[in-house]
Amino acid sequence: MSSTPVYDIATKKVITAPPYESLAAVRDLMIRNNISRVVVAEEDRPVGLVTKKDIVKFLAIDNTDRSLLEIPVSEVMSANLVLVKPDVDVRTAANIMLDNDISSLLLVNEERLAGIVTKTDICRHYAERCEGVFKVRDFMTKNVIYVKPKHSLFRAMNLMVKHDISRVLVLDDGGRPIGVVTLTDLTFYTSSLRPVKHPTFETIPSSLILTVEEVMTKNPVTIREDDDLCVAPRLMLKKGISGLPVVDEEGKLRGIITKSDVVKAVASLGAR
Repeated sequence: MSSTPVYDIATKKVITAPPYESLAAVRDLMIRNNISRVVVAEEDRPVGLVTKKDIVKFLAIDNTDRSLLEIPVSEVMSANLVLVKPDVDVRTAANIMLDNDISSLLLVNEERLAGIVTKTDICRHYAERCEGVFKVRDFMTKNVIYVKPKHSLFRAMNLMVKHDISRVLVLDDGGRPIGVVTLTDLTFYTSSLRPVKHPTFETIPSSLILTVEEVMTKNPVTIREDDDLCVAPRLMLKKGISGLPVVDEEGKLRGIITKSDVVKAVASLGAR
């Protein structure tokens, strides 16, 4: 299972942009291709990587009032790339992701881009190859950051920035998950891509007057802690989401399982 070459599960047709491309064009690439990251390359040689989260963070602190057409992607991208050879095994790739706290790895062959592997790819690998190995409880996160429906959107965003997380669950008074709010998707797709001013929130968009229940995705897909772990990535892939609330028989929250947790499971396979 874990000895599979990472090239076998990677995306070979990588969406790229040159360093001089505008942030507007890169954002359009992400939306049009339904992807979360674009590789910045020069003549098939990767020089950077830009993600939705990078764009959100950059715009939160950029005070130049430039339009997205005026901002080159080279100003936003991360140039500290983690590159691996195509023959690295999947378990090693998972460990590299965890060690570097990143969500993707670029595959290179003689310095030229050969593919990209993401947490989604590793989750798909686990879903297809690892049935019966772990339970959800083995890797779920028990301490979950959450808000209530009547909390302000500002509070939800503040919690996400404070705890460096990409989503918060919305719980009812009985402790049952009834919704989810994600920072990246919320800010990335709004008409104004200028979210709160991190970290002091000196400038607060009028949209933050909204309550959580007005913007949350309702009725989140849930999972049980005694379910096979492979069920989690299957549901995430099917629904196009990155995390699932873990609930008990009464529907009360027990934890959360994310793509990162599945990557941890893959990374641990060789240690079993």
